[in-house]
Amino acid sequence: MPPPKLVLSDTLVHNPAPGQELPLTDAAVEEYRASGLWSGRTLRSLLTDAAARAPEAPALVGHRSGQPGRERLNYREFDERVRVAADALSRLGVREGDAVAVMLPNRVEFPILIFAIAELGAVYVGLPVAYGRREMTAILRRSQARVLVTVPSWRGNSPLSLARELRPELPGLRTIAVVEDTRAAELAEGEVRWADLPGSARHDRPEPSASRLCHLGFTSGTTGEPKGVMNNHEALIAVLERFVEHMGAATFGEPIVQLVASPIGHHSGFLWGILMTVELGGTAVLVDRWDPAEGSNLIREEGVTAMVNAPTFLMDLLETDLAGDPGCPLRTVVLAGAPVPRALPETAGASLGAFVCPAWGMTEYGIAISCAPHLPEQALRTDGVPVPAAQVAVVADDGTELPPGEEGDLLVRGPGLFLGYYGHPDETRKVFTADGWFHTGDRAVRGTDGTVALRGRSKDIIIRGGENIPVAEVENLVHAHPDIVNAAVVGYPDERLGERAAAVVVLREGSRMELAQLCDYLLKQGLSKHHLPERLEIRDELPMTMSGKLRKAELRKQLAAAGGDAE
Repeated sequence: MPPPKLVLSDTLVHNPAPGQELPLTDAAVEEYRASGLWSGRTLRSLLTDAAARAPEAPALVGHRSGQPGRERLNYREFDERVRVAADALSRLGVREGDAVAVMLPNRVEFPILIFAIAELGAVYVGLPVAYGRREMTAILRRSQARVLVTVPSWRGNSPLSLARELRPELPGLRTIAVVEDTRAAELAEGEVRWADLPGSARHDRPEPSASRLCHLGFTSGTTGEPKGVMNNHEALIAVLERFVEHMGAATFGEPIVQLVASPIGHHSGFLWGILMTVELGGTAVLVDRWDPAEGSNLIREEGVTAMVNAPTFLMDLLETDLAGDPGCPLRTVVLAGAPVPRALPETAGASLGAFVCPAWGMTEYGIAISCAPHLPEQALRTDGVPVPAAQVAVVADDGTELPPGEEGDLLVRGPGLFLGYYGHPDETRKVFTADGWFHTGDRAVRGTDGTVALRGRSKDIIIRGGENIPVAEVENLVHAHPDIVNAAVVGYPDERLGERAAAVVVLREGSRMELAQLCDYLLKQGLSKHHLPERLEIRDELPMTMSGKLRKAELRKQLAAAGGDAE
């Protein structure tokens, strides 16, 4: 029996997942539509409109690291390639409501597939190409993906081999489409070369409903299990429109030329790198592998005017000859996805001659808080103010709203908020109040001037350079090592990446261990390389409360005070 399709009704009163209620009421939907906050536009219409306005304008530039030349598409070619790709997916059996997973590096096929999936009314599921077996298994199983589009290998990772291993556990996965020069003889049953798929540029396909689910963005929470963040067309476009309104379209360049270094398989690269650039009719310069020197050259050669990234990318660029260059074309750099060092926006802005803008968002609500050019300069030392239509509250443990200056839990609500966690009704209920406020899991303080300053996370997640490390998953694997009696995985501050992960362990008597040995063990258990601890501390005991709970705050404080690396 085929899995249920991921479909939302036009009124959003019906459930996209069996037995699951949505946290969005009909009254809220009516309010959003009556006010124009939900405009009825679809993701596909972003590209259709841009291609109609300026068909010959440059849309995509694909840079393949270490290879000569760059692939270039204008909006007419981009739109045509999307129509062909949609027809190819349709011939593979993809229908409205089916989930299609894309696991590619940043190359032109990725945005083409995103809009092709949207054209069919299907559901886009992005996976960073660096993900390993555990993430792939959880995401492909949870999303019920019918088709996976990927590459044979990428920088030591082998997505195709992993997908082949996982297929017996994924009965709903009908086809793996391979985007590379792979000989037909090398393909197994149920695998096809993407380049060999037939397709024609159809112009008669009806546009899907804007209320339908179009995106499952997977994120890791305190349990370490990836959860599918449900978004429909209208919520995603509401986030885009309100953020552009807040910043001013001209702030990003006229037109915008954006360097897309964040993986498109992540929410940041998808929403801000691709969708916002297309919404503004600009050019997305796709970087398949981040190298600061290559990045600085691309910025000059392509006339890059904007970036939306974790702070790590900006800090890397400040170490290149782009820093202090009066000819640097960058106009705006938005920092989101990881803690922003408070002095960075001003110092980096002065070095690059650009507006460097702190912002706060998450997969569940794109960007809800941001600085902007019209705000006073002192706002740069906060995370900004709520963007238009985004409601923000800082509350005490009992839900009472706190006055300015007091730290509490950050709650958000508004037209860009996600629709719940797919297949996780209990998790959805936990994070929503009865009147639709979302508990972000972050701590914050409001200023008397309306600004919001993030103070850390109440959920146990480490954010390394914009990437979430699922602490519980790593901790469980560390605990399982036969020579380890007790263990904790905690974050410690890092100037470039924001945070790194440390494993603090108690060994069995007579045992010895080095970081390299632990990492080798974790890799053999299927942990992704980018989730490995980068520091190992061996202790006689871990700090515990009288009730037997680990005092992680104390460990974090000790690691931060110690600094440096430890073995």
